[in-house]
Amino acid sequence: MREGAGRAGRATIALAAGGTGGHLFPAEALARELQARGREVVLYTEARGARFTQALEGLPHVVLPARSLAGGLGGKLAAAAVIARATLLARVDMKRRGVGLVAGFGGYPSFAPALAGRSLGLPLLLHEQGSRLSLANRQLLRFADRVATSFGGLEGVDDGARATLVETGNPVRAGILAAARAPYPSQTGGAPLRLLVVGGSQGAAVFGRVLPPALALLPEGLRARLRLSLQYRGDDAAAVATLLRDAGIEAELEPFFDDMAARLRDSHLIITRAGATTIADLLVVGRPAILVPIPQGGSRAEQLGNAQALERLGAGWCMREDGDGFTAEALAQRLRQLFADPSQLAEAAAAASRLGRPDAAARLADAVEALLAAGAEPGHRGDVDRRGD
Repeated sequence: MREGAGRAGRATIALAAGGTGGHLFPAEALARELQARGREVVLYTEARGARFTQALEGLPHVVLPARSLAGGLGGKLAAAAVIARATLLARVDMKRRGVGLVAGFGGYPSFAPALAGRSLGLPLLLHEQGSRLSLANRQLLRFADRVATSFGGLEGVDDGARATLVETGNPVRAGILAAARAPYPSQTGGAPLRLLVVGGSQGAAVFGRVLPPALALLPEGLRARLRLSLQYRGDDAAAVATLLRDAGIEAELEPFFDDMAARLRDSHLIITRAGATTIADLLVVGRPAILVPIPQGGSRAEQLGNAQALERLGAGWCMREDGDGFTAEALAQRLRQLFADPSQLAEAAAAASRLGRPDAAARLADAVEALLAAGAEPGHRGDVDRRGD
């Protein structure tokens, strides 16, 4: 065996992810897949990511200092100092562990480990969960050897970098995989219509404002068939529950559902934000959705692109909160149309299922191992002494 190939076989694989579930859960899924293949892994994140104790259980991980570059000059200078310190800490830890490759999953906390790996001459693979390259990944693109995408196309990548793209899909949690490709539930014979509404960790207040009056506008016969699951964390949850009860809606309202995979599997329609992890879950299970992207710029602008991509591909419908696109009247009209013609929902479910990648973690692990092996080939930049001075 060549020396380089042996080094690749022994090398630890480092994963770097921001502190939100949207970044951390795909990284966790890859880490589990690599561990199942006998690989040593380490996950670099920040304090917010460390709170996902269940996701991190059994995974070696390092919590690094992190700070966003957002803000004025003073904030940017302070962030630069934090990034420099985190980069040094990550570099020392990578040398100690014998890291051979870094896989970055976006979010500003992934920046320092990627820079540390670059300073050691390590191959860098970026994974993009959304339909458009995120801010952190856009900044790291010039250092990347591969960019793994969740969709067939990826916006924000110039022509010169397109040769680095490989489509893998977005890895999902084991619970979601258990519900993958379950048959779409029947809507015939007056069966209950199961509607799942999920606001996510941010921006759920609009669902509390819009959903009760929208459902109250539906015909009585339709309201009687509805079975609503509403994940809602707002302070007005009791008032929202009262409005739903007064409208004759049978509803479960909880701040968190710990059986989300089963609820996705059993639902006829989901109303949700358009984060990349949510999109991946919907596609793997194969369920249609009304997508309401968070109406913000910057890192949140990608949600609009995600929602529009699914609508374009026939797997859902985008309703924009900004511009009065997501009102009680508009939502009620949309729900009447969809439930009046069950074939629309069934066709969208089939489209979602075709787009889903239940094997995304395996495909991404294959891309990581291929890049690691290529990095050990003579003449590759990764074949130099990656441990630095």
